Amino acid sequence: MRKPISKFMLMFLAVFYILISSKCMNAFAQTSILQGKDLTGIVIDKNNKPLEFVSVNVNDPGLTSTTDSKGRFSFNGISRGSYILTFKLSGYAPRSLGINFTGNDTLYSITLEESLIEIPVIDVTGSFNASEISKSTFSITELTGRTITKSRSQNLAETIQNIPGISNVSTGTGIGKPVIRGLTSQSVLVIHDGVKQESQSWGDEHGPELSLFDLDRIEILRGPASLVYGADGIGGVINVISKPLEFSNKKRPVYYGGFTLGGFSVDKQYFTNGTLGLGTKNFGLKGHFGYRKSENTMTPEGTLTINTPDGTKEIQGGELFNSASKELEGGVNLGLSGNFGMVNLGFELFDRELQIHQDPLEDPEATPNQKVQTKQFSFESNFNISKKFKLEPVLSYQLQTRKEFESIEDKDAGREALHLDLKTFDGALKLHHELISKVSGTFGVSFNRQDNKTLAEEKLIPNYYANTLGVFLMEKLDLDEITITAGARFDTKKLNIEETVFETDSAGNSLRTLSRQSLIFNALSGSFGMVFIPSEYLNIFANIGRGWRPPSEFELFVNGVHEGTGRYERGLKTFNPLAEPKPEASINFDFGIRLNYKQLSIQLSAYRNMVNNFIYPSITGDTIDGLPVFNIKQDKSTFYGYEYSIQYQPVKWIVLMAAGDYVNTLNNATDYPLPFTPPMKNMFEVKLQKQSMGKLLNPYIKAGAKVVSAQNNVDNLEAKTSGYTLLNAGIGFDLSLAGSIASLDLSVDNLANVKYTDHLSRYKGYAMNPGRSFNLQLNLPFRL
Repeated sequence: MRKPISKFMLMFLAVFYILISSKCMNAFAQTSILQGKDLTGIVIDKNNKPLEFVSVNVNDPGLTSTTDSKGRFSFNGISRGSYILTFKLSGYAPRSLGINFTGNDTLYSITLEESLIEIPVIDVTGSFNASEISKSTFSITELTGRTITKSRSQNLAETIQNIPGISNVSTGTGIGKPVIRGLTSQSVLVIHDGVKQESQSWGDEHGPELSLFDLDRIEILRGPASLVYGADGIGGVINVISKPLEFSNKKRPVYYGGFTLGGFSVDKQYFTNGTLGLGTKNFGLKGHFGYRKSENTMTPEGTLTINTPDGTKEIQGGELFNSASKELEGGVNLGLSGNFGMVNLGFELFDRELQIHQDPLEDPEATPNQKVQTKQFSFESNFNISKKFKLEPVLSYQLQTRKEFESIEDKDAGREALHLDLKTFDGALKLHHELISKVSGTFGVSFNRQDNKTLAEEKLIPNYYANTLGVFLMEKLDLDEITITAGARFDTKKLNIEETVFETDSAGNSLRTLSRQSLIFNALSGSFGMVFIPSEYLNIFANIGRGWRPPSEFELFVNGVHEGTGRYERGLKTFNPLAEPKPEASINFDFGIRLNYKQLSIQLSAYRNMVNNFIYPSITGDTIDGLPVFNIKQDKSTFYGYEYSIQYQPVKWIVLMAAGDYVNTLNNATDYPLPFTPPMKNMFEVKLQKQSMGKLLNPYIKAGAKVVSAQNNVDNLEAKTSGYTLLNAGIGFDLSLAGSIASLDLSVDNLANVKYTDHLSRYKGYAMNPGRSFNLQLNLPFRL
């Protein structure tokens, strides 16, 4: 009876949400206070010259527009209420503007200052409502649209790994797992357009599966985010936000889109992506399609002496056999916008095939590989109940299939070593309110349902289904010089393990069976933060937050060979079936300063994160079937460190940048650092850029260096790694074309072709990191 009840429950919730939505659209639109008006304005420079091609966004409704040749922008059908507008144009300092829109015929005038300094202006990740960055109590960094096109790499983690506080657990160039302040896997949440990504992230070679094209920005929040997003996210959140649908402010529809072409020489990768969209006054439609394909990765020729747990050894450079990949991605979005608010329906497909390079000394012809497919259906909406209340229902349904094969021949024959089939339903209902002047907040409930089937011979995790329910409240007091935020959340998760046969004999008889059982995890999380703004140039923030994460099914019950990682793993309850594992529970203290004064920008932050019952894989020094054995353990652990970012523009056409981070980890039970602790890194860059050169817009040339220190603070069974310095360079420009801004970017990574192994590389014991790579990206947007 479990499955019919489950399906009925999910169908009921979905119908309930849709009924709320339809009632809102029909009833709210009739309320006189919600009759929409046009929000219009003009964007100029300091000489009162209109600025064309400025991207203007109204957050929360998720509306976007672009200024015309007269610098004008317009949004139709905007209800009365409080909004934050953002303005971005390459070569100018971004701006945000908080307004209380009354519906009167007000023409907003915004002046943008020329600047090469890139800073975030808004925070949509740290709370349920968007806020200006100067009033955020969290440590926030963002990559915006044009910056993304310059730095877009081969996966999400590689794209953001040079942001202070962020690192990358890499498996060649194909797989990257983001690390925030020393925490990774399920301790780091990846959100895509409001939906938590479920990608079996407990696996070292299981990376986020989402498109890096058609993005508006990537926001990174450093620190616990359980208050907003529930379980997981003890380390932080990576919020990937697509470009919103566009709607026409004229009688005729607007047609828009773009094409992207590019490649990376280090693995002979090429990629292409196309986006097409149309918008009328109240209806929007957009679709995208992308394809990537790479060959084997190249490392510098020659040999390199490295450390191993058993001593030193030499590894050989050159081509990494069996390291190619390909992926297919696409999606479509359908939206309705009006004075009632907005409704958005979406579908995303991500299909990837990856080859995993193995130690050539063990088996030089090994060809393990994996196939991963993710489908996501989403329903997002935002309804204006009144001037003081907004209702936001969000639904998503994800289907993920992961297959791993021991060889290419097995893949061709359909012989799976691992086959996981995961279905996730996620829903939340949020009521945003502004009860009195200067006080606003959000109350809501959330529900998550997961069903997993382990279908192949290799059973890393059991069959299970789990239900998680959460309730939360967050409030913000916004005064002239002080902003205070506070909130609390309660979550409960019930994990139901189904009987699973882990091992059989040659006759098919069970040798090891996991019996049916249930586990319940409860947690209270929260956050309290404050920002002090002594002047318009300076704000000082502090935050204390509590996060939580239940042990994953893998961490609880794994007991076997994991072909994707090349090791034998044993879970928490594998050792002791009577054990009562506890959720991770963290207390994080954060303090930071943001200074933006004329041609200088400084961002500093320091933190201390104490995690009780921290879950981590620990190498034992033993081997089974020739593979190293890792035990999943729990101990109290401590993380502390800092991040900094400095940008200085001494003259109009030069900007100097320096950024870096440091993290120290400690397993309090052993007095050793935790495995895979990121080494300290510092990055330096100089960029020369002009407003225009003939018909070229924002032509630039840049050069930089990334200096990574040796990692000598390691677990007693982990090898030390040497430091290294990587040089990089880039050149590019923009061009006005087809009613939009096209761009061309050429860059070089590892310019000196340095031989090195990164401490967070999963190949570090037998292969170098990638060598020199020439990268080209051409972006051709259009707007008609």
